Amino acid sequence: MKGPEWRISLWRGEFLDPRTETAYRQHVSSITALQLRWGLAVWALLLLVFALPDYSALGWSTDFVLLLVMRLAVVGCIGLLYLQVRRTPMHAVNGVLTTLVELIGLAGFMLVFFLRPEIVGWTFVVVLLMLFTLFVAIPNRLGMALAVALFGAIITLVAMHLVRPRELLELLALFLMLLFPVATGWISAWRVQVLQRQQYALMTLTLRSNRQLQDEVEQRRLLQQQLQRQASTDALTGLYNRHEYERLFAHELARSLREQRPLSLAILDLDHFKRVNDTHGHAAGDEVLRRVARLCRDNFRAVDIVGRLGGEEFVVLLPDTSLAQAGEVAQRVLEQLRVTPIEVGEAVLQVTATLGLTQLQPDERQLDSLLQRADQALYAGKAAGRDRVVLVQADGSMQMLVG
Repeated sequence: MKGPEWRISLWRGEFLDPRTETAYRQHVSSITALQLRWGLAVWALLLLVFALPDYSALGWSTDFVLLLVMRLAVVGCIGLLYLQVRRTPMHAVNGVLTTLVELIGLAGFMLVFFLRPEIVGWTFVVVLLMLFTLFVAIPNRLGMALAVALFGAIITLVAMHLVRPRELLELLALFLMLLFPVATGWISAWRVQVLQRQQYALMTLTLRSNRQLQDEVEQRRLLQQQLQRQASTDALTGLYNRHEYERLFAHELARSLREQRPLSLAILDLDHFKRVNDTHGHAAGDEVLRRVARLCRDNFRAVDIVGRLGGEEFVVLLPDTSLAQAGEVAQRVLEQLRVTPIEVGEAVLQVTATLGLTQLQPDERQLDSLLQRADQALYAGKAAGRDRVVLVQADGSMQMLVG
């Protein structure tokens, strides 16, 4: 809290930075408005209650009517302020309307000195209480409350002197007496104002620290995700790399053996991919690999595990899928590849692929044999003319599916 935005005025008890002070007032406007409404309600009630002693002493006289009109006028002003604060809580912390009503109330109260001179001493005591109450019972900005209190002290001295002229020393003594509740009220209110703002500053700094910590946690989470992706995916295609797909394959193999569910594996190899690199360059070849990888992600099923085996070869594990079902899926993927032109710079390439496909046998416990059979089927498809799916049957025979 040593920064310039948290510095507090030594006499107003407010933040010196206007933006910080505005933010604080907005923060406390609701609770301050509630406190002010309660204070105004008590003030209005006391004004009306003390009309009874006036009537008891004055009866229904002109003096009583004047005092009653004064009381009702001040109560009316209090009521208007009450409604404004209820409608717009920021009025409670801006202090302008509150200060205006306090000035009207104090000025009106001076009538008591002139219309009931017999209780000047009692009225003076009430003024002392009012000056202190201005600071502790009616929420207001401290500088404005101090100005109102000093105004009240001065007009009280003037009213008492007009009712009965007094010597300078007596007026000085009365003024010092009036300054006492002003000073004690100001000190009490200043301590509260400063304490509240220090609490607000601590709360704000804590919230900022929490947000920074949350941002750091989120950044670390995103970084961890990025590192995990980098550790588990192929940098060029975004498909699973060898380490990750082997881990996933082992998990699916164990589940297939445990639940006696079918499991198929395919190897896909792009046809004449070397020509793409030789004719259009390696950057074009990389773009083709990225587009084919995206096509595989989009056209194999969500449960299928697609990885980059190396070069222009891709490996796919199809859980809960028989050889015949996997063949249908593979044919759809190759057909989609045939009809999808790949734009590389100004060239438009038509890419095809050959796919070898096999199914896990009941006596198999490792995926290496599946990879070997799928690889054999792939090379048989290449030798037979490419752009086809080759299935390895349970008896070892091969079936070629040409789209």
